Amino acid sequence: SLLVAMRKKVSPVKLISKLLPTFVIGLTTASSVAAFQTNVTTCEKKLGIDKKLVDIGIPLGQVIFMPGAIVLFLCAAFGMAESFGIAITPVWILTCMIISVVLAIAAPPIAGAALTCYTILFIQLGIPTDAIAVIIALNVILEFVATAANLFCLQTTMVELSGDLELLDADCLRK
Repeated sequence: SLLVAMRKKVSPVKLISKLLPTFVIGLTTASSVAAFQTNVTTCEKKLGIDKKLVDIGIPLGQVIFMPGAIVLFLCAAFGMAESFGIAITPVWILTCMIISVVLAIAAPPIAGAALTCYTILFIQLGIPTDAIAVIIALNVILEFVATAANLFCLQTTMVELSGDLELLDADCLRK
Protein backbone atom coordinates (compact mmCIF):
# COMPACT_ATOMS: atom_id res chain seq x y z
CA SER A 1 0.00 0.00 0.00
CA LEU A 2 2.92 2.35 0.65
CA LEU A 3 4.30 1.70 -2.82
CA VAL A 4 0.88 2.33 -4.42
CA ALA A 5 0.48 5.53 -2.38
CA MET A 6 3.87 6.77 -3.59
CA ARG A 7 3.20 5.83 -7.21
CA LYS A 8 -0.25 7.46 -7.24
CA LYS A 9 0.97 10.51 -5.27
CA VAL A 10 -1.54 10.11 -2.45
CA SER A 11 -0.90 10.23 1.28
CA PRO A 12 -0.49 6.70 2.68
CA VAL A 13 -2.70 7.66 5.62
CA LYS A 14 -5.44 8.88 3.25
CA LEU A 15 -5.22 5.71 1.13
CA ILE A 16 -5.35 3.43 4.14
CA SER A 17 -8.25 5.36 5.66
CA LYS A 18 -10.19 4.84 2.41
CA LEU A 19 -9.41 1.11 2.46
CA LEU A 20 -10.33 0.74 6.13
CA PRO A 21 -14.14 0.19 5.91
CA THR A 22 -13.82 -2.89 3.70
CA PHE A 23 -10.88 -4.15 5.76
CA VAL A 24 -12.90 -3.87 8.98
CA ILE A 25 -15.84 -5.81 7.51
CA GLY A 26 -13.48 -8.57 6.38
CA LEU A 27 -11.75 -8.57 9.76
CA THR A 28 -15.00 -8.81 11.71
CA THR A 29 -16.91 -11.27 9.50
CA ALA A 30 -14.22 -13.41 7.82
CA SER A 31 -16.38 -13.22 4.69
CA SER A 32 -15.51 -11.28 1.58
CA VAL A 33 -19.12 -11.75 0.45
CA ALA A 34 -20.26 -9.65 3.42
CA ALA A 35 -17.83 -6.92 2.33
CA PHE A 36 -18.81 -6.99 -1.35
CA GLN A 37 -21.05 -3.92 -1.50
CA THR A 38 -18.73 -1.83 0.66
CA ASN A 39 -15.83 -2.92 -1.53
CA VAL A 40 -17.62 -1.85 -4.73
CA THR A 41 -18.73 1.48 -3.26
CA THR A 42 -15.28 2.24 -1.87
CA CYS A 43 -13.56 1.45 -5.15
CA GLU A 44 -15.93 3.60 -7.20
CA LYS A 45 -16.66 6.53 -4.90
CA LYS A 46 -13.65 6.87 -2.60
CA LEU A 47 -10.78 5.44 -4.66
CA GLY A 48 -11.95 6.80 -8.03
CA ILE A 49 -11.72 3.53 -9.94
CA ASP A 50 -13.79 3.43 -13.13
CA LYS A 51 -17.04 1.45 -12.85
CA LYS A 52 -16.11 -0.75 -15.84
CA LEU A 53 -13.06 -2.07 -14.02
CA VAL A 54 -14.86 -2.37 -10.67
CA ASP A 55 -17.70 -4.39 -12.23
CA ILE A 56 -15.23 -7.01 -13.44
CA GLY A 57 -12.34 -6.72 -11.00
CA ILE A 58 -14.11 -6.87 -7.65
CA PRO A 59 -16.32 -9.95 -8.23
CA LEU A 60 -13.49 -11.82 -9.92
CA GLY A 61 -10.91 -10.63 -7.41
CA GLN A 62 -12.95 -11.55 -4.36
CA VAL A 63 -13.36 -15.08 -5.66
CA ILE A 64 -9.85 -15.92 -6.89
CA PHE A 65 -7.46 -13.25 -5.54
CA MET A 66 -6.59 -14.52 -2.07
CA PRO A 67 -2.99 -13.75 -1.13
CA GLY A 68 -3.89 -13.84 2.57
CA ALA A 69 -5.24 -17.37 2.21
CA ILE A 70 -2.08 -18.49 0.43
CA VAL A 71 0.07 -17.18 3.28
CA LEU A 72 -2.29 -18.79 5.79
CA PHE A 73 -2.03 -22.20 4.06
CA LEU A 74 1.76 -21.96 3.79
CA CYS A 75 2.19 -20.99 7.45
CA ALA A 76 -0.21 -23.70 8.59
CA ALA A 77 1.59 -26.35 6.55
CA PHE A 78 5.05 -25.30 7.75
CA GLY A 79 3.88 -25.04 11.36
CA MET A 80 2.14 -28.40 11.40
CA ALA A 81 4.99 -30.11 9.55
CA GLU A 82 7.44 -28.79 12.12
CA SER A 83 5.14 -29.76 15.02
CA PHE A 84 4.62 -33.31 13.73
CA GLY A 85 8.24 -33.93 12.68
CA ILE A 86 7.71 -33.98 8.89
CA ALA A 87 10.88 -33.45 6.85
CA ILE A 88 10.72 -30.20 4.89
CA THR A 89 12.61 -30.65 1.63
CA PRO A 90 12.80 -28.40 -1.45
CA VAL A 91 10.30 -30.66 -3.24
CA TRP A 92 7.98 -30.50 -0.22
CA ILE A 93 8.20 -26.68 -0.23
CA LEU A 94 7.45 -26.47 -3.95
CA THR A 95 4.53 -28.87 -3.59
CA CYS A 96 3.22 -26.85 -0.65
CA MET A 97 3.41 -23.61 -2.62
CA ILE A 98 1.62 -25.00 -5.67
CA ILE A 99 -1.14 -26.66 -3.67
CA SER A 100 -1.62 -23.53 -1.52
CA VAL A 101 -2.10 -21.33 -4.59
CA VAL A 102 -4.54 -23.77 -6.20
CA LEU A 103 -6.53 -24.16 -2.99
CA ALA A 104 -6.70 -20.40 -2.42
CA ILE A 105 -8.14 -19.95 -5.91
CA ALA A 106 -10.55 -22.88 -5.51
CA ALA A 107 -11.88 -21.97 -2.05
CA PRO A 108 -15.18 -20.08 -2.09
CA PRO A 109 -15.15 -16.60 -0.49
CA ILE A 110 -17.13 -17.61 2.60
CA ALA A 111 -16.23 -18.05 6.24
CA GLY A 112 -14.99 -21.56 6.97
CA ALA A 113 -14.02 -22.38 3.38
CA ALA A 114 -10.39 -22.92 4.37
CA LEU A 115 -11.30 -25.87 6.57
CA THR A 116 -11.70 -28.28 3.67
CA CYS A 117 -8.53 -26.94 2.09
CA TYR A 118 -6.41 -27.93 5.10
CA THR A 119 -7.44 -31.56 4.72
CA ILE A 120 -6.37 -31.63 1.08
CA LEU A 121 -3.14 -29.74 1.79
CA PHE A 122 -2.12 -31.88 4.76
CA ILE A 123 -2.86 -35.19 3.04
CA GLN A 124 -0.83 -34.18 -0.03
CA LEU A 125 2.10 -33.09 2.15
CA GLY A 126 2.09 -36.17 4.40
CA ILE A 127 1.07 -34.24 7.52
CA PRO A 128 -0.90 -36.46 9.95
CA THR A 129 -4.64 -35.88 10.10
CA ASP A 130 -4.29 -35.09 13.82
CA ALA A 131 -2.92 -31.72 12.67
CA ILE A 132 -6.31 -30.89 11.16
CA ALA A 133 -7.87 -30.63 14.63
CA VAL A 134 -5.15 -28.22 15.72
CA ILE A 135 -5.41 -26.02 12.65
CA ILE A 136 -9.22 -25.91 12.83
CA ALA A 137 -8.90 -24.36 16.28
CA LEU A 138 -6.32 -21.85 15.04
CA ASN A 139 -8.30 -21.11 11.89
CA VAL A 140 -11.13 -19.62 13.94
CA ILE A 141 -8.91 -16.58 14.50
CA LEU A 142 -6.61 -16.67 11.50
CA GLU A 143 -9.35 -16.71 8.85
CA PHE A 144 -10.57 -13.28 9.94
CA VAL A 145 -7.10 -11.80 9.40
CA ALA A 146 -6.62 -13.61 6.07
CA THR A 147 -9.96 -12.33 4.71
CA ALA A 148 -9.16 -8.76 5.73
CA ALA A 149 -5.73 -9.04 4.10
CA ASN A 150 -7.26 -10.41 0.89
CA LEU A 151 -9.68 -7.48 0.63
CA PHE A 152 -7.00 -4.91 1.48
CA CYS A 153 -4.64 -6.34 -1.15
CA LEU A 154 -7.42 -6.50 -3.74
CA GLN A 155 -8.33 -2.84 -3.33
CA THR A 156 -4.68 -1.78 -3.39
CA THR A 157 -4.10 -3.83 -6.53
CA MET A 158 -7.22 -2.33 -8.13
CA VAL A 159 -5.89 1.19 -7.50
CA GLU A 160 -2.56 0.30 -9.09
CA LEU A 161 -4.15 -1.49 -12.04
CA SER A 162 -6.71 1.25 -12.70
CA GLY A 163 -3.92 3.82 -12.78
CA ASP A 164 -1.97 1.75 -15.29
CA LEU A 165 -5.08 1.36 -17.47
CA GLU A 166 -5.93 5.07 -17.18
CA LEU A 167 -9.21 4.19 -15.46
CA LEU A 168 -8.40 6.03 -12.22
CA ASP A 169 -9.76 9.41 -11.16
CA ALA A 170 -6.62 10.61 -9.35
CA ASP A 171 -8.41 13.69 -7.97
CA CYS A 172 -11.02 11.51 -6.28
CA LEU A 173 -8.28 9.29 -4.86
CA ARG A 174 -6.33 12.24 -3.45
CA LYS A 175 -9.25 14.18 -1.88
